[in-house]
Amino acid sequence: MEEKQNAKATEKVEKKVADKKPTTEAKKETKKQGAPKKDTNKKFEKIKGEIKKIDNRIIIGVAVAVVVLIAILACVFFMSDSPKKVVEKELSEIKAGNYGQTTMLSDLIEEDEFDEEAKKLLFDKLEWKVLNLKEEGDKATVELEITNKDFKTIMENCIQRAIKSMLTNSNNDGEGEIANCLIEELKNDEIQTVTTNQSIVLEKKDGKWEVAEDNDFANILLPGFNDAVNAFN
Repeated sequence: MEEKQNAKATEKVEKKVADKKPTTEAKKETKKQGAPKKDTNKKFEKIKGEIKKIDNRIIIGVAVAVVVLIAILACVFFMSDSPKKVVEKELSEIKAGNYGQTTMLSDLIEEDEFDEEAKKLLFDKLEWKVLNLKEEGDKATVELEITNKDFKTIMENCIQRAIKSMLTNSNNDGEGEIANCLIEELKNDEIQTVTTNQSIVLEKKDGKWEVAEDNDFANILLPGFNDAVNAFN
């Protein structure tokens, strides 16, 4: 009788322990229940990655479009000739001695009137600065600060030398003496430079700006030249 009671007590204890201990199947089921959460996280991360790729492509596309637009605007700006650019280009050609590339010297100095050395000596000290630009329809005025050799002093020295030569030699018309003197005076380091404010007028023809022919280029490019010639006359 006592043995039967002990057996029943033991059976009750084992049953309680068994009820508390999860079975292998229960554990598997628990793991299975947690699996969907991990799969959802993976899908979410994948979606986030795809969104980032799309954002990067949009940013790169916008950046490329901006660069292309800037390049186009730069080309339009640099390729289009403004009155200021036309004047500065002509003055640069003159300083380099490329008279045939300019409008300013076409009437003032003949292409073959001076040798290459003399051409550069005339304008080797030429400097300029644009002070103002005014456009009115098809006309524009570029105000400049021009610096070059003092041609008033150069011409006065050469005219005086030519007069002396003519007085001592009746067969000498003084023209050759002035030409020789001009080269010597252009090389003379004692000749100072002068700075004057001058204006150059341009006209728009067929959509392009050109230097007008009625400018006084002798006075603009050779400061004092007209004063010396007028004084002699």
